[in-house]
Amino acid sequence: MEAAVVDAGSKLLKAGLAVPDQAPSLIMPTQMKRMLEDGSSVDNPLLEDVTIDPVVRGCVKDWDAMEDLLHHVLYTGLEWEVGNEGQILFTEPLCTPK
Repeated sequence: MEAAVVDAGSKLLKAGLAVPDQAPSLIMPTQMKRMLEDGSSVDNPLLEDVTIDPVVRGCVKDWDAMEDLLHHVLYTGLEWEVGNEGQILFTEPLCTPK
């Protein structure tokens, strides 16, 4: 399996296989939506959409959301198979804090 390249920016996530001179095969918003329970009723919970930004100003701020997003990108978007995964190359901003 080819290595995957993932560029997770604050607004867009770009991903694709590491093939020279090829544009990313997947470009999508970095935002995610999660359903949270309101807690007003145990039998019939009201659900509310919450928008989550896993990456803020180039840095990952919510690792759980980032893991869910990467799982979707790699296994659904790039069609990886469980047990036959490849390598991943992540990009990072030029002035990343240590």
